[in-house]
Amino acid sequence: MKTKLIKAVLTGIMAVSVVALPGCALSIPGLKTESHKEDDDKDKKDKDDKDSDKDKEDKEDEEGLGVLKKEALAYFGTTYGDHLGNGGDEAELLHAGRYTAECTDLDAYVVFEAKWDDDSVDYTVDDDMSFIRLEGDLSAFFTGEVEKMKADEFIKELEENYAVTYEFMQSGGTAYYVSADEFLHIELADKDDDSLIAVLEIACGENDKISSNSFCWLMEESEGDLSFSDIPSCFTFSSGAGGWSTDIEISEDGSFSGIFHDSDMGDTGNGYSNGTVYICNFSGRFSEPEATDVPFVYSMKLLELNVDDDAEVNSEEIIDEVRYVYSTPYGFEDADEFLLYLPGASLSDMTEACRSWIFISEDIFSEVPDGYYVLYNVGGEEGFTAENAGTIWYRTCRYYYNDAYIQFTPSYYMGSYFNFFEDDDSPSSLSLDVPWDGKSSDPMECGIAWGDDDGSVFEVTVEPLDGETPDELEFHIIVKCLTDPQYDFTTWGSDVPGEFEGIFHEVKD
Repeated sequence: MKTKLIKAVLTGIMAVSVVALPGCALSIPGLKTESHKEDDDKDKKDKDDKDSDKDKEDKEDEEGLGVLKKEALAYFGTTYGDHLGNGGDEAELLHAGRYTAECTDLDAYVVFEAKWDDDSVDYTVDDDMSFIRLEGDLSAFFTGEVEKMKADEFIKELEENYAVTYEFMQSGGTAYYVSADEFLHIELADKDDDSLIAVLEIACGENDKISSNSFCWLMEESEGDLSFSDIPSCFTFSSGAGGWSTDIEISEDGSFSGIFHDSDMGDTGNGYSNGTVYICNFSGRFSEPEATDVPFVYSMKLLELNVDDDAEVNSEEIIDEVRYVYSTPYGFEDADEFLLYLPGASLSDMTEACRSWIFISEDIFSEVPDGYYVLYNVGGEEGFTAENAGTIWYRTCRYYYNDAYIQFTPSYYMGSYFNFFEDDDSPSSLSLDVPWDGKSSDPMECGIAWGDDDGSVFEVTVEPLDGETPDELEFHIIVKCLTDPQYDFTTWGSDVPGEFEGIFHEVKD
């Protein structure tokens, strides 16, 4: 029986039934039973998985430094409780409610944010503390080695795998921001749908080289979220007239320092012939901005306000013939809630009191212009304003023709200025007040800004162009005289009666 069975199997004859002797295992070389087949399938799968893993590793090696490690991205959206659950050590206080702990699988640190408790006047540390960012060297977050290279070379590497936007920025002197006064802000998005994947900030200036040990932050940024790093650091409260202002500088964590000063040189007396100065140095902290139901408007609370040498308020002293009166910070009366208006916020959503403190022409703008920000103290009805460092406003652009030139200066206050000069020694031959909103390329009707107004009407078209460098302004501008089709622009190189057209470039100091 056993001999016949072996012979039948080896010769390919199908056995309908197999009877094994009691206590004997049937083992035939070359015969595939179902259990053997499952084992072989598992072995094949294991081999395929290993090959696949190797292919992935090889692919990551091929993709090099332009690929974010999946271990880094896995931290996005996690909580402090998740970190502890994954075997992470307890976090230690970094500053102002931010806690830091070593990553469990990266040579970097993860930063969490604690909640402020008004009752205990302290930060509440619990498992719900939210992820803020990762901190560490660039090599901790990217595959491959990053040799010393210029920023544009690094950007090209990233563009192999992501849609990339970037900007060089300054921290405003805060020691909490990337531990650098200058840094490169990079946003990495999916190439297919532009959904934001990560925000990377690297400590470097425009002329610095990036390497594997360049210190950086890696963050997620959900749509609608806003941090103090997204807005200017310096805000000013002033009427634009007189010698007074309140200036504050806001750090990335919401803490701020400020100074109020008001000079009255006519207020003199015995021993202070050089006038009187009202002054206050102070500091404080805002809560994180939170979105409101109104587009481009955020709300935040004043959590702390501390006046330096508070005991000296209302006291005075005379130094070098100047009387110094120690005051309270003007702009923080009845301060509790502050509203932050971003570019794009409708002016109609501001109170009349708020609009009275800003310097935007409501005849030209219906919303807050690009690069401009308003911080409004609701209780005190007082408004601070700020501009981005790279804003287009009040930067000068020119078009040259021989000794003659035309100068264009964008402005959000009284309107942009457009001046024609025959040479450097001549006054403006023609000055136009251009109601440009910084965006539109539609023709605008303009009148003469100053000088002899003979009733002439002009049409100006301003089209922003991409400059030779990312931060350089360049405009294509057309001017037509509507009231005099023969108006003479030949001094500035025009051969078309009643019309001028040219490319304007920014004047650099």
